[in-house]
Amino acid sequence: MQKSLSRMRIELTSMLKNNRLLRSAVREVNRVDMVRASLIIRNQANDRVPVEKILEGDLPKEVSVKDLVFIQNFSNLVRIGFSSLEMGNSLDKHLLTQGYRILSENENGYFRKTNPVVYSFNHVPPHAVDVEAKLDDCVRRVYSRDAGDNVILRAMYIHNKIIDIWPYEGYNAELAIFALNYLLTENGLAPISLAAVDRQEYLNMVTDCLKGVRQEIFYEYLCDAVEEKMKATLEACREYMRKRNETNKA
Repeated sequence: MQKSLSRMRIELTSMLKNNRLLRSAVREVNRVDMVRASLIIRNQANDRVPVEKILEGDLPKEVSVKDLVFIQNFSNLVRIGFSSLEMGNSLDKHLLTQGYRILSENENGYFRKTNPVVYSFNHVPPHAVDVEAKLDDCVRRVYSRDAGDNVILRAMYIHNKIIDIWPYEGYNAELAIFALNYLLTENGLAPISLAAVDRQEYLNMVTDCLKGVRQEIFYEYLCDAVEEKMKATLEACREYMRKRNETNKA
């Protein structure tokens, strides 16, 4: 799997490197997928929410106003994430806090001061006074040399740790999914939509991870999702390049 992903990553990077239009098209697909992934925690029917139409300004009546606002806010966060990646910035607590402020629409939002029980994941996070230190340690670990070169495992780790720490009053799972996809993208892999898993299945997999059991199930799901997205992205890029070459020859 790792060797296959490495080959696909090299090919994709090569195709996107000097083709601005193709790079822009792939980025737009990735933006939509990242927004769709964020809905897994919010909407049981997340795979049926017409994210593309909503981002184009079409506001379907069946989607709640709250979800419509969230989708636009998360899209704004993704744009900031892409800009951060272009500048070569790693994920850190400042970007996550900026993300929380965008999603909560609170420009002064910061780490939680309460000690909640997170019923969705059957989890009791650490005490509020420990949040910042634990988040710093989480980010430091995922970027350390000892973390290894398995990008999917590192992305899964930071996703699960953010949910474990639960650093903000809200939007923690959504930020965890953003962090997962940020790390994938930062390392040349395609972000995933999580559309192939329903909300309860996702909650069950992550709950097990927080308990330290059956972690391989979530890992295998992520591996399959990343591989499928990479294959689909490469196929679309190859078709684009083939058509472009045919046009140039005509």
